[in-house]
Amino acid sequence: MIFAALVMMLSLQQAQAARPRPCTAPLHRQFDFWLGVWDVVGAAGQFAGTNRIELVDGGCALFESWSSGGGGYTGRSLSSVGGDGRWRQTWVDSSGLRLELVGGLVDGKMVLEGETPASAPGGPPARNRITWSPEPEGRVRQLWETSADGGKTYTSAFDGIYHPVKKAAFETTSFLRTLAGGWIGFGTVMKREAHVELTITPVLGGRFVRLHWINSGGKDGRDLFEGMAIYEERPDETYAATWWDSLGARHPVTATVEGAALTALWGERGRTSYRLLDSGELEVTDSVKRPDASWAEFGRSTLKRK
Repeated sequence: MIFAALVMMLSLQQAQAARPRPCTAPLHRQFDFWLGVWDVVGAAGQFAGTNRIELVDGGCALFESWSSGGGGYTGRSLSSVGGDGRWRQTWVDSSGLRLELVGGLVDGKMVLEGETPASAPGGPPARNRITWSPEPEGRVRQLWETSADGGKTYTSAFDGIYHPVKKAAFETTSFLRTLAGGWIGFGTVMKREAHVELTITPVLGGRFVRLHWINSGGKDGRDLFEGMAIYEERPDETYAATWWDSLGARHPVTATVEGAALTALWGERGRTSYRLLDSGELEVTDSVKRPDASWAEFGRSTLKRK
C-alpha cells in the first residue's frame, strides 16, 4: 500500500511538472507592446495624461492605470484572452463609464470594440472602436472612435501617442532585491492566527527598497495592522531604514544579511528576521528583547510568492 501511494504521488508530481504554465502561448503575448510606463500626448501635441500598463496574475492579464493630465479623471482596465480566443477588456473610470470591449490583433494592431448606452433616449447604442498601434521608437498610438449610427460612420473621441518613460537603472543585486514582489501566507501573532501580505518593491530608480507589511489577526482578532519601511543599502552591505506602522510607531532600522536571511533590528528592543527557505518560501519571525537581553518570539509567518 505504501509503495502504491508513493507511485501515485510521483505520477501526480510528474503530471503537474509536465503541465504547461497558463498564458504562455503567443496569443497571450499579442498585447505586450502596450506594456510600460507612458507619457501620453494628444493629437495636437498637448499633454493628455500618464498611463501604466503592467502584467498581472502570472502574465494572464494586462492592468491599466490612467490619470488625466487635466486632473479629476482616472480610469482602470483589465485585458485578457477569453475562452473563445478573443481579447477582452473591461474599462471603468471616475466618470462612471463602464466599457466592455472584445476583439483581437488585426494587421499587427490591437482592435477592440464594444457598445455603450445611447446618449439620447430611444436612440441606438453608441459603438466604440479602440485601436492600439505600435509606432516607431517604441511609441504606441491609441485611437478611440465612436459611432452613433450603428457603425456607418465614426468620429474620433481620443487620438493619443504614448511615449515610453524610461526608468532609471540601478545596477546592483542584493538580498532584498531577490525578494522583490508580492508574498502571501499566514502564521501567528501574539499567539493568534494572522493572515499576512508582504510586498517588496525597488523604488526611486532601484536605489531604495520599500517593504510593505499587512496582517489581519493577532492580538485584537481580525483588526488590520500595516507597516512600511524604506531600506537603503550602505557601502558595507548593511541596510538602514525607517519603519512606520498603523499603531503610530516609528523606529530606525539597521539590518544585516547572513546567508539567506536578513535580520532587522528596529528601535532598541525589536527584531525581525526574513529567511528564504530551501522550499522557496519566506519565513518571517518577530521578537522583542527581554530585560535579561534574551529574545522572546511573538510572531512567525510562512509566506509564498503570489
